[in-house]
Amino acid sequence: MPDSLSSDQFTLTFTVIDEADRAGFADEDDLESLAMCILRAEGATGAWDVTVALVGEARLKQLHAEFMGIDTATDIMTFPTEAGPGMERGGDLVISVDHVREWASETESASEDELRFLVAHGLLHLLGWRDETDRERQSMLERQQEIIDAWKKDCLDTTGQLIEARQSFAGDLNPD
Repeated sequence: MPDSLSSDQFTLTFTVIDEADRAGFADEDDLESLAMCILRAEGATGAWDVTVALVGEARLKQLHAEFMGIDTATDIMTFPTEAGPGMERGGDLVISVDHVREWASETESASEDELRFLVAHGLLHLLGWRDETDRERQSMLERQQEIIDAWKKDCLDTTGQLIEARQSFAGDLNPD
């Protein structure tokens, strides 16, 4: 069931669709809290609707071929909502659970950290960030990590558990 949250400048309807087994992954409140932090840090305004679809590698490969013409596996695809003035913004983030598990195993990190990384990456794309060049990608990855680090500091306790999904975040993330 979608949950709507709001800040002073935007509202967020956030949904997770689980088409794959995500045992051991971050829960919906955790991801929604991260999404709120990212939107706030990037100065988002208006109504936002974001859906995270967790799928298997075969499904994401099929979408990659269908929409991008590239017949290879990938980790995430972002489908922005076509929005005009006064319309809701956002879109769908389709993430390969198989990739999340594989990457977490290879890097000896937690699956939920990789999932958060991909959700943050997809949201930055929805906010207009691009990563077509090495310079753009580096800048985007640095911003992504900066926001995730601030979110972890402000929203997770020492064991990594979510303190409060609707917590207010520091306003110093936006560069002047």
